[in-house]
Amino acid sequence: MMEWYEIEHWRAVDDKFCAQYNFRPSCSIFAKAIEPRDSNVVFKEYKIVANRYTGNDDLEKTYFDGEKWTKDLFLRFFGEEMYALDWYNENYRFLVDTEYPRGEYDEWYVPYLPDGDYYFFLNMDMSLAWLGHPWRNTVTVVGAELVAYIEENGCPFLE
Repeated sequence: MMEWYEIEHWRAVDDKFCAQYNFRPSCSIFAKAIEPRDSNVVFKEYKIVANRYTGNDDLEKTYFDGEKWTKDLFLRFFGEEMYALDWYNENYRFLVDTEYPRGEYDEWYVPYLPDGDYYFFLNMDMSLAWLGHPWRNTVTVVGAELVAYIEENGCPFLE
């Protein structure tokens, strides 16, 4: 059962996200995409060390194992519902503990790692976030508990 719903009033969600995180998209590898408006917000940018598109079977497995790892992280921290935003494309509201619909290349509709676009996963009040930056090849994790969890437990595809 798929519980992903395209957000009808996506502009309001997008505006809230942009305001809360001062989102500034850029094609530059030097430009960070966010700077949270609240200076007390804990966030950390991590370099992606595995990429699905190399043609190496081990990395394909790592990519799909990473989907499971990421979904487990979402289940642990984000609550039962969250947002998945694909910059300049569809935006979704979905139930975290459901099957995630797959796209043309068998990845989630909104992939957990950037592949040429910005991808954002946020809890409903946007206090926790997983933000993929396509040109920096990074994921920025927002929220003290998320950063602490990754720092303590590591992540199989981020460093």
